Amino acid sequence: MRINSLIAALVLSTVSLVGCATSDTDDTSDADSNSTAAGKFDLWQSNDGWHFHLTAGNGATLLTSEAYTSRTGAINGILSVENNGVDNAQYQVVQAKNGYLLHLVAGNNEIISFSQVYSSKSNATRAVTSCVKAVTTYLDKAEANTTGARAQVEAGTTSQFRFNIFSSNGQIVLSSESYTTEAAAWNGAFAVQDAAVTAANFKVLTAADGRFYFTLTADNGQVVGISQMYTTQASAQAGIKSATSTLAKLDIL
Repeated sequence: MRINSLIAALVLSTVSLVGCATSDTDDTSDADSNSTAAGKFDLWQSNDGWHFHLTAGNGATLLTSEAYTSRTGAINGILSVENNGVDNAQYQVVQAKNGYLLHLVAGNNEIISFSQVYSSKSNATRAVTSCVKAVTTYLDKAEANTTGARAQVEAGTTSQFRFNIFSSNGQIVLSSESYTTEAAAWNGAFAVQDAAVTAANFKVLTAADGRFYFTLTADNGQVVGISQMYTTQASAQAGIKSATSTLAKLDIL
């Protein structure tokens, strides 16, 4: 399981769900084999809940999820794709009404995500290679993302998870409380990004030793991020500017 590397290519946007129509050009594996770009996940909310896509380096949609009732649930689905999607044996080629599609299944045989409908079984089978490549390259890119602006989720010694948000100079500008699951910690990072668009959600406070720090509060009143300590109030205010700038440009997951 990937533990650290929170944000490598998860774009929050409202996009249209790719349909399951077949075509004579539904075999994307050959084009993808020449792509040097890493795979990525797209996460978004629609009227029926939260969804995610896995896309290939060439931009083709490979896997799609069902609707989840919460963002945390969808993130947990993405983590399950990361865990299972690197193994060819976890993909099932299933006959559909108008062709064949892929199911990616977990160890308990629960379907995690599914592909478009391919016009032939051979096309669907070849798409497994593209799916494995997309997940593998995504994980490789995420693990290599250890400098600059980023977020990371880390596991503690008591099976707790927390995230850190790093600015472009590699300094931690916000840290989280402990979460019981990795998916909840990732969702906390998204909550920080959501809250940071409102300046009033930041508050500079004075610690017991006279130093300064700031907190970031979500719209529900919950503190979702706490900064490092600063020697002056002006430094803490500058830290808020750095955090706001970083979060505005950061891709999470």
